[in-house]
Amino acid sequence: DPFEPAFSLGAHECDVCQFPEAVGIKNLAIPGNGFLYVCPTLVVHYIAAHHYRPPLQFAAAVMRCPDIRTKEYRRAYLDNGGRELLRALKAVRG
Repeated sequence: DPFEPAFSLGAHECDVCQFPEAVGIKNLAIPGNGFLYVCPTLVVHYIAAHHYRPPLQFAAAVMRCPDIRTKEYRRAYLDNGGRELLRALKAVRG
């Protein structure tokens, strides 16, 4: 259940395989070291079904990432680019 302060319009389908259920509509925000990794939740499908291997830095950030439902995650999110992202979203929304 990823924390998602903004939503895109539409779903992303896996364009590599024929499985119609391989659709993602949410994104993950993983705090890195001074920035956020943002990727579709469909990355889990790419790893499991297509043997995609994300960059080692991304995998390390995922392993360090606090549970998304905790204050620690929110703090890491805000401290690693989330504040700027939320400000930009607020400016777009008016």
